[in-house]
Amino acid sequence: MSAPNVLFLAIDSLRADAIFGDHIPTPNFDAYAARGAQFRQCVSTTTSTTPCFSSMLTGCYPPRHGVRGLQGYRLSSSVTTMAEAFGAAGYQTHAEVTGPLVPETGVLRGFENAHHRPGYKVKPFVWRDEVTQRMSSYTEPWMTLLHTWEVHRPYRPGPDFVRRWDKGGYEAMVAMSDEWLAPVLEAAGDNTIIVITGDHGEEYPDTRLGQKLHRAATKARKKFRLSKWFPYMDKKFAGMALGHGFALWEHLVRVPLIITGPGIAPVRVEDQVRHVDLFPTLADMCGVTVPGDIDGRSVKALIDGATLPEEPAYMEAVGVKLEGDRITAVRTPDWKLMRFKGSKDKDALFRLNGGSTPDEKHNVLTRHPEVASMLAAYMDRVLAAESEADSPLSESDEAVIEQHLRDLGYL
Repeated sequence: MSAPNVLFLAIDSLRADAIFGDHIPTPNFDAYAARGAQFRQCVSTTTSTTPCFSSMLTGCYPPRHGVRGLQGYRLSSSVTTMAEAFGAAGYQTHAEVTGPLVPETGVLRGFENAHHRPGYKVKPFVWRDEVTQRMSSYTEPWMTLLHTWEVHRPYRPGPDFVRRWDKGGYEAMVAMSDEWLAPVLEAAGDNTIIVITGDHGEEYPDTRLGQKLHRAATKARKKFRLSKWFPYMDKKFAGMALGHGFALWEHLVRVPLIITGPGIAPVRVEDQVRHVDLFPTLADMCGVTVPGDIDGRSVKALIDGATLPEEPAYMEAVGVKLEGDRITAVRTPDWKLMRFKGSKDKDALFRLNGGSTPDEKHNVLTRHPEVASMLAAYMDRVLAAESEADSPLSESDEAVIEQHLRDLGYL
């Protein structure tokens, strides 16, 4: 048998509790989780798509790979991508992506065959059969990145899936993804490592009252021009924003991670792992050489049932709604330190209690300064690796990216 293939499925906006919770029917994803490694505390690096994929595909945090937002950045030429490493090892590399992941960002560097499909005003999963057909012609060993957009706002559930009044269609799209992606996963074949994850989570009202309050706040901001006359109230209402990119709360950074395939026995991993660990882990499993200057590490030992020392996770919120401000954070299973950059810089420390019952309402920094200091030191080390922009975007490339972001509703 040849080296294992890799199918890397990244479902946009997929929260951890959407798969590992019991409120959305996902029998197909559950079956893969049951027969492989299911990581219950996987942490995204950012809450915006392009920086997220930059970290997953390089094993580096944003300061090192250089993509600090959806717009105005290109992947640093000093980092090695997963596609480049697997390609050098003899793998045929493919990318099937959508949304803001256009070639101009540099994120797709190294993929021999990259297809970017529309993510705006198209029917859900209209691309599925075409992609599955292309997969049938792959030459082994191959590595494929498949990025889906259907769970991203605005939700467009099919006629056979009920639009939930309390989630605005989010749950319906997760259930639809579970059913419609099954043939794609089956087409991968037995000699394939399958990775299922989300790039980041999602914010949405989970009660009817919450949905009504959000609609009322949105209308009030527009009708009464609160940003001009009542900026404090406008900021409060803006804090009720839906989607992602503007914060680093648990439901925005906790994502599911399932890895299954040849030689992988069923295991449930409670240890914290990070998206920057994916590249070195897959390379380790496939015998591919990993560059030395990355922030992630292989967690294959956890898949094999062994243990690893705890490693903190660095995160950034860099979304369009932050208007140039940035939120950074460092997380362990028990703690999260957030640093809010803006008109008034401030830090906040929250108890996560092992990730099971997080408390992100009470700032306990003054009660645990030693913990805050330890996490701040890790943050400073990550930020010290910041790279300079070595390949600035041309005006034409910037225009392409901006148009895609407008089409997708970001601008």
